[in-house]
Amino acid sequence: MKYKILVALSMFVLGGCASTTPTRTTEQAYMIIDVKGDSSIRDTVLDTIIDSAQSSMDSLTVNRGIPPASLPEKASRFKLVSPFQNTQLGNVMSGFSALSQASGGSGMKIPQCDSPILTMKSDKSVSGWSERTTFFICVVQYQTGYQVDVYTTFEQQSGGISVNQLSQSLVRSVVGDTSQNIPKTMARLKDSLAELNTETKIIDSYIPSKWKGLFADDRKSLEAETE
Repeated sequence: MKYKILVALSMFVLGGCASTTPTRTTEQAYMIIDVKGDSSIRDTVLDTIIDSAQSSMDSLTVNRGIPPASLPEKASRFKLVSPFQNTQLGNVMSGFSALSQASGGSGMKIPQCDSPILTMKSDKSVSGWSERTTFFICVVQYQTGYQVDVYTTFEQQSGGISVNQLSQSLVRSVVGDTSQNIPKTMARLKDSLAELNTETKIIDSYIPSKWKGLFADDRKSLEAETE
């Protein structure tokens, strides 16, 4: 018991006072990739995206759809919408959402794409680390190519004065947290599509600056490419 107390006190000093404040943080990021090509490469594009996701994620839900009857001239970006939008329950939930936002919280929203030919979802919690990562990927085919939207969230609970919580804070300060795996996953997807020898580029992205690896900053390769 004395040993645990000494360890906790030592970590308290090393971690600083701020690390002892219980804090739950949720951050979001996205990346949008444009892949030029016609319907002849549809299966190749989708297979490549699925294979890349499977190599990076522990579990995956895949829904492979069909192309729309008429391909749009351009693909619209994903949207964050209420799952109860335009329903009676949605009217009730909107009141709670407004109250939540007024008190500093946020409403519950989910990503959604218009007429996707592929959607994938992954949800991973890191046991013992109070961290959770979600991925949503959708592919929309348009007249001259494919748009791949990647939306991700990272939730982390930090702080506290227990030995386990202080240990987590100390380790994170040295080696970082699992958010650094998100840019790696995004970069792997982008690189796999680029290997198809088609015109592929990132047209929009946002990734928090602190989501970088200990030795390599994968974020730099995910910046939007402007003409």
